[in-house]
Amino acid sequence: MQNLHLFSIKNKIDLESNDNLFESNPFYECSFIVNNKIILFNNKNCFLKFRELKKLNIKKENLYFLGKKDKTVFIGASISLRKIKTILKDKVFSLVNLRDCINLVNNEHISYLSALFFLERWKNENKFCSKCGAKNRFNNLKNYIECTNKSCLKRIFPKIDPTVIILIKNNNRILLARSKNWKQNLYSCIAGFCEPNESLEQTVIREAYEEVGLKLKNINYLFSQFWPFANNLMVGFEAMSSSVKLKINKSEIEDAIWVTRKELLSLKSKKKIILPKKYAIAHSLIAHWQKS
Repeated sequence: MQNLHLFSIKNKIDLESNDNLFESNPFYECSFIVNNKIILFNNKNCFLKFRELKKLNIKKENLYFLGKKDKTVFIGASISLRKIKTILKDKVFSLVNLRDCINLVNNEHISYLSALFFLERWKNENKFCSKCGAKNRFNNLKNYIECTNKSCLKRIFPKIDPTVIILIKNNNRILLARSKNWKQNLYSCIAGFCEPNESLEQTVIREAYEEVGLKLKNINYLFSQFWPFANNLMVGFEAMSSSVKLKINKSEIEDAIWVTRKELLSLKSKKKIILPKKYAIAHSLIAHWQKS
């Protein structure tokens, strides 16, 4: 359960009175992103401390406000590889994926890096106004994008995709499934995107029926998780199925099995089943059932 909020910033602040946050703050910690890769230093840290941002000589539109803790402002910088070599000079660093950072840096920093990863990708996907075609500019303090055309000025805000993930139960068993594109023996819970004009509960019912042919009842919300790798808000549910007969949709699901707690432990010990990583909401859903 403690990993559910690994990618969520825990200390958001009111920004209305902090318009000069980038100019007059006692301390800054800055992380860097290059082509969707995070800069990792040889001491397993992704942040450098600064007293003055001007020394970085980075354009303001390439800075991201990530959060604030006490007197320290956490920011991210989108930068070229040539520029980062100039700034860091003789510092040893490497380019890593966000996932690779999870076991290397502390949890609080992971939440800031997740925000940086999300905002950088979102900004790059919205360089031009969808209404008039003019260039957009990024407000790096309040994290929105605005059209530069004064007769338009359309604003857009970051969007995430609501996605349900379902712990399907039948008596003392749960259903685990795998996609054909996953690594060998990896199993997880059924999941899917919400469609327009659909509630979360309706998505739970539809996804279970579409993917494995089960009709669900007793649908209960458990917990949620922001998932930065695909811009998802994962919403976790548990639900009951009175039937164990499966009708697997082979276009989406390669295999699905019912397991008891004892069977799951046995399959894991024989490495016939690999469960999702501890930082994934699916892991928390399964652990919740195992402890109940």
